[in-house]
Amino acid sequence: MSKKPAKTAASENEGSGTPKKRSKLKLALLVLAPLVVLAGGGYAGWAFFLAPAPAEASAQAGEGTGEAPEQTPDPVQVAAVPVDIAAQTSFTHSYALSVLIEEMCGEISVPALKAASEEEAHADAQLVALSWTAASRRVNALSEKSCGHFFAEIENADAKAATIAADKAAAAAKGKAKH
Repeated sequence: MSKKPAKTAASENEGSGTPKKRSKLKLALLVLAPLVVLAGGGYAGWAFFLAPAPAEASAQAGEGTGEAPEQTPDPVQVAAVPVDIAAQTSFTHSYALSVLIEEMCGEISVPALKAASEEEAHADAQLVALSWTAASRRVNALSEKSCGHFFAEIENADAKAATIAADKAAAAAKGKAKH
């Protein structure tokens, strides 16, 4: 009266000696994986060895559109800093900050910055106007706690302006000594 244990599917396969079937998905992945790797390697080889050089490609593109290769944009103009950003990094901007924060934070002496600002004003009036506008926008967020940050920025700009002025004076003196 003893019962025999029921055979499971796994124990039937072990005993019968028939191999376990592989899934079709696994077989497809095993076949496709090397093909994908070979295709990627082929594309990389083509891109590296057979594709035209960038100069040749741009010359060919220029010929197709009727644009001559010598009419490409000037790299100096392409790499030039936009006027809005230049206005916020100018000496005039720092000088404008020193004038505008004077009422709330106190006066700061910046003679080199003032001279550099006047020099920029003679060179580019638009830059000066944009610098003062950007400085007035920055001062709107001024608080007594941020005065120290503004002073540090203005003092650094004044020191840089003084260094540049000294270098210009030394170069001018050196130029006069040669003549």
